[in-house]
Amino acid sequence: MKRRIFSTNFIGVSVGTLCIPSVMWASENNDARFGKIPKTDTHVHLFDLENLSYSWLKNSPKINRNFDLQDYRKATKKSNIGKMVFMESGTDAGLGLKEATLVSKQALSEPRIKGIVAKADLMQGPRTEKVLEQLCELPLVKGIRAGFPKDAATSNAFLKGFKALADRKLSFDLLLSPSLMVEAVEVARKFPDTNFILDHIGNPNVADADTTQWRNGVEKLAELPNVNCKISGIITRFGKDWSVEKIEPYILYVIEKFGMDRLVFAGDWPVVLRAGSYISWSRAFEKITGQFSDEELHHIYHKNADRIYKL
Repeated sequence: MKRRIFSTNFIGVSVGTLCIPSVMWASENNDARFGKIPKTDTHVHLFDLENLSYSWLKNSPKINRNFDLQDYRKATKKSNIGKMVFMESGTDAGLGLKEATLVSKQALSEPRIKGIVAKADLMQGPRTEKVLEQLCELPLVKGIRAGFPKDAATSNAFLKGFKALADRKLSFDLLLSPSLMVEAVEVARKFPDTNFILDHIGNPNVADADTTQWRNGVEKLAELPNVNCKISGIITRFGKDWSVEKIEPYILYVIEKFGMDRLVFAGDWPVVLRAGSYISWSRAFEKITGQFSDEELHHIYHKNADRIYKL
């Protein structure tokens, strides 16, 4: 079993007040190992501008176009993707069910799509329950991603909708900023039997020299056994300026806090194109995780995702 390999000459990498030693990787066998480990990509977007609308894309001209399965296959052909989880792609209000239905049909021609995290508004009372019932009729729907209000832990409307989600054994993807992590902790405590997944390692503000809020939020969330963390989106936070050296401390921090049993890999296609390519992100993550054993890599790349999303 491959173990972590460290150089005796540590290079300090600072993230605000966080200082983590930069890992010196051993290059032997890394390419061969990653070529043999299947990856479950837990965050795949598809944009269908003919049938759906996405207002947020107007501010993202680089990716404001259709992105279909053929585009994804082309971008990931060297990435050894064994399974995919489609992530709701920010469609306009009321289109979550239609989007999930369209993706379910596309899955007939792409058997690697094993799960769908659908969009649903949890604050619409009886309408929420009806939409969740309709979504659950689609076998591939495994979870929900929804707006997360500032008062989520005390909002009767949100908590009632969330209970309807929890009663249906659906997971919940947390898309939020560090300022909402304290609120997320309280919601996760109220629903201990629901699997929560922190998207994009909690979207740290990498431009801020002080990462205390993000670090404390990650630590508090990681203390709860029903909260998991998705490693993705970090190169987009840095933009074109990203490098392995810049993203490494953030990734190592969430690995340290969550452990290898509650982390999942994700490509964040095609949003990743804002900063690089699918392959450049994938290779960077392979480099950072090259220090871990085969068993640990199998957990982070597919076993955890299969369990958390019930694939």
